[in-house]
Amino acid sequence: MSDDQPVNEPGAEKDLRTVTARLTDLLRKCRSAGSRNSEALEIEERLTSILRRLEPDEDDQPIPFAALARELYAVERFFESNGFITVAKEVAHVERALEDLAADSAPVEDGEVPTLPPAFETLEREPVSDEELEEERPSRWAIPRPLAIILALFVIAVAVCAVVIYRIQNPPASTAAVEPTPIPVVRVVTATPPPEAASGVVRGRLPATPVPGAILAAEVGRARLALADGDVDAVIDHLSRAALIDSDHSTVLGTANKLVALLVDRADSAAEAGLWEVADLTLARASRIASRYGLDHQPIEETSRRHAKMDRFRLVQPTDLQAIRGAAGSPVTVHLKGGETRDSVIKGTDGNHLLLDEDTEVRGGAMFYTDRIPLGDIDYLKVWE
Repeated sequence: MSDDQPVNEPGAEKDLRTVTARLTDLLRKCRSAGSRNSEALEIEERLTSILRRLEPDEDDQPIPFAALARELYAVERFFESNGFITVAKEVAHVERALEDLAADSAPVEDGEVPTLPPAFETLEREPVSDEELEEERPSRWAIPRPLAIILALFVIAVAVCAVVIYRIQNPPASTAAVEPTPIPVVRVVTATPPPEAASGVVRGRLPATPVPGAILAAEVGRARLALADGDVDAVIDHLSRAALIDSDHSTVLGTANKLVALLVDRADSAAEAGLWEVADLTLARASRIASRYGLDHQPIEETSRRHAKMDRFRLVQPTDLQAIRGAAGSPVTVHLKGGETRDSVIKGTDGNHLLLDEDTEVRGGAMFYTDRIPLGDIDYLKVWE
């Protein structure tokens, strides 16, 4: 079938006028949508071109109905994509009418009466009014379906949250007496801490309980600091708290061993100063600590034996006249301020002098006499026991 088949039959003129009327009505509707859609301008030009080509030609050229029907396909898609379904169906009827005109444009035999194509039975219906067209046109305020679903879900979530908050703040009477729901408390943190926070106790909040390992490490650390300061009593206190958690821990035993070594050194220093009572008490204290933590007693025992072999003495200052008189008859080593020493026996004092019993060997025996040393020339006295 050719696209350029002519229409020379008298009955086709009426059908063509019907098609032209419907296309003119579609052109008017397209112009009414031009302000809303820029594509309408192109569709308007297309419809204008189709109407112009449907007009009779002076040269009596045939009208290409099939080609014009194909051009109306874009017009149908335009109205359908913009929501004008009824108008799109009307364009489809015009397309089929043009296709029928193209099919029926063949020569008719003598005596045959041309019939109206089936498509024109639909074209004879009442045209769609502007009110119906406006009803089919989608509203610019219409909400897309996905967005409407999201909004509905949001409203449902807000409603559920409101119900939950209400139930928390207003529990039922039957359950409120059994297990009340705690209401969250919002606290405002200020730059200056309140008195409760400064003292380490916050109202309404229990202090966190440290784990045993943290307590052990903290007490051992404090014990070592006290050991570096020479505070024996503080070291013993902190080690006792640490031992309550783990008395066999390596850090506890190591610190206790250093404490025993410190006490042994102090006992030696006391013995060298003639403070034998202090030396004995210090060694006894070191022995108790070694037994408490299961440490080696050998350094303590060796120190005790060495002290037992030493000649015991006590230091007396030259201003302590009562101690000097009490040591009468005891051997003494007098240390003078000039660095010299004198070994003798204390006889007593006569106010500002130290009296010493001296003997000197002479021919045929010995001569005994009393030596007098000014107390101001004496640095200290070492009185031997």
